[in-house]
Amino acid sequence: MKKLIGQVIALTKNILLNEPEDKKLGMEQFSAGRTDPFSFGGFGIEWWYTEAAYKLVENISFMIITEYPSFSDCDHKSIQTSVRSTLREICVDKHVFNSDDVCFGRKKTLFECRSVSNTEYFAKYLLEKIIKNVKSSITDWCVIYTAPRISGDTFFIESERIHVIHKSDKIYWSRLSDIGYVTNDINPETGNYKDRETTQFSRLSYEYLFITESRGTLSGSRFSSSLKLRKLFSVIYAVSTKNRLHKVMARAYSHSMQIPHKDSNINMFTTSEIGKLLPYYLEEKVLNAEDINKIKAWYELEARLPKGQRDRINKCAHFINKGMNSKDIESYIQYFVALDALYGNRGSVEKSIVNGVSELPQNNGWKEKITWLFDLRNELVHGGSRFIEEWPDYMRYYKHFNSEPALDIEQLAFLALSSMPSILTESNKLLNKEK
Repeated sequence: MKKLIGQVIALTKNILLNEPEDKKLGMEQFSAGRTDPFSFGGFGIEWWYTEAAYKLVENISFMIITEYPSFSDCDHKSIQTSVRSTLREICVDKHVFNSDDVCFGRKKTLFECRSVSNTEYFAKYLLEKIIKNVKSSITDWCVIYTAPRISGDTFFIESERIHVIHKSDKIYWSRLSDIGYVTNDINPETGNYKDRETTQFSRLSYEYLFITESRGTLSGSRFSSSLKLRKLFSVIYAVSTKNRLHKVMARAYSHSMQIPHKDSNINMFTTSEIGKLLPYYLEEKVLNAEDINKIKAWYELEARLPKGQRDRINKCAHFINKGMNSKDIESYIQYFVALDALYGNRGSVEKSIVNGVSELPQNNGWKEKITWLFDLRNELVHGGSRFIEEWPDYMRYYKHFNSEPALDIEQLAFLALSSMPSILTESNKLLNKEK
C-alpha cells in the first residue's frame, strides 16, 4: 500500500497546471494529445501530463489490481480512466485542494495545490476516491457468444458459471432472467431484440448460445469471459473429438453481447468484438449426453485440483485454442506451447514433455512420436524449415507412422488436456497416501 500511495503522490507532481515554458522540455516530454482539458462547474481547466504521469497512471492501475483481489476482472484501461477522472472530479475538493490555485493555475503542479501539509493523508484521500470510482464501474455481466456448427442439449458448468444453452430452450433461457440478468428483451432463437430490431447475432447461423457469468468492468469482464470460453472450446473438442477436424475458409464468429445484471446501474446491452474463439469447421459437432457428461466430469475433477495444477491446465487449454484458431506452422507451434505449459520445466523442456507424454494412454504410440514431433518443432522454431513438409524427416515420419505430424500434434494436445485432471487426481491421491 505504501508504494501505491507513493505513486499517487508522484502522479500529482507530474500533472502541470500550465503549459511548460521550456520549449525543449516541451518537445521532449509533451506531445499532441498530452493535454487534458475539462470543465468543472462551467469553468474550463487544462492540465498537462508529463510522460512520467502516463507511466504512473499505468503503475497505479497494476498496483490496484494487485492490492485489491476483487478488481481482478477489471481492465487496466477502465482503471486508468477512473484514476484520471477522479482527479478531475476532486481537484476543487476543499478537504485536500485549494480550488483557486487549481482553477487559476497559480501553482506549477497539482501536488502544490494541496490544502493539507500531511502528504500521506492527501494521497490516501485521493486513493479512496479512486477506489470508490473503480468500484462503481464494476458490475455483474453475462457475456454471450455464438459459434457455428456446434449443437446439442443445454448444460451448465457450475465451477466456472458457464451456461451452454440450445437456442430453442426457452425454459432455461428464462432462468437467466430469474437470476437477475436482463435477458427478456432478446429472442435467443433469432438473435433479435423482442421488438425485432436486429443485433450482430441476427445474421449468424448458430444452435448454441455460450454464456459466461462474470463480474468486472465492461472490458474486463469480456476479456475474462473470452478466457473461459477459449478453455471451454478446447475441452469440448479434446473430450469429444475422435476424427480429424477440417477448417473451412468461412470467417469465424467474433462478436459477443454483454447483458448487465438488474442490480447494476447500467441499463444497456453492449455488442463488441471478443475475438475468434472457435474456427469454422467443416464437420458438424453434435454433443450427445455422453459427451456432455464427460465435459462436466472433466470440469468437476479440474476444480478440485490445487491452484498450481489448475493454472497449468488453464494455460494448456488456452494455447490449444490458439492452435485451433491458427494455421500451418503457427498452429503446430501453439499446440507445442500447450504441451510446454502443461508439462514443461525450465531448462529441461524436451525431457519434461517426453516424461509427461509417457503418462498418457499409449494406444497411438505417443512415446515414440513425441521425439520426432519435438524435432520438427525445433526445425520450425529455429528456421530450419519454412513449412512442415520441408522438414527433412517428413516422409520418414509419414511412412513410419502412417500419419501427418500436424494431425498428430493436435490429437496429442487434445489427449493431454482431456486426460490431465484424472491423471493428476490419481497422482495426488498416491502422494497423500505416501505422506
